[in-house]
Amino acid sequence: MSRSTDPRDAQERALAQALREQQEETPDVREALQKRLTAETRDSGVLYVLVQVLLFGALLGAAAWYFWH
Repeated sequence: MSRSTDPRDAQERALAQALREQQEETPDVREALQKRLTAETRDSGVLYVLVQVLLFGALLGAAAWYFWH
């Protein structure tokens, strides 16, 4: 069989074309990840930490009140 009529060559070309098309269709997620990272960084600011500390303090206070009364 010559190289030009080998069915494996046609399969190789079809697979290579399918791979190129798949890579072209793959979405670029960098922008979405950057937006999410920005949102999470903003959410973890000083106010968030202060609220968490206050909630933990309230929990400790409730536990102390429960055990001493």
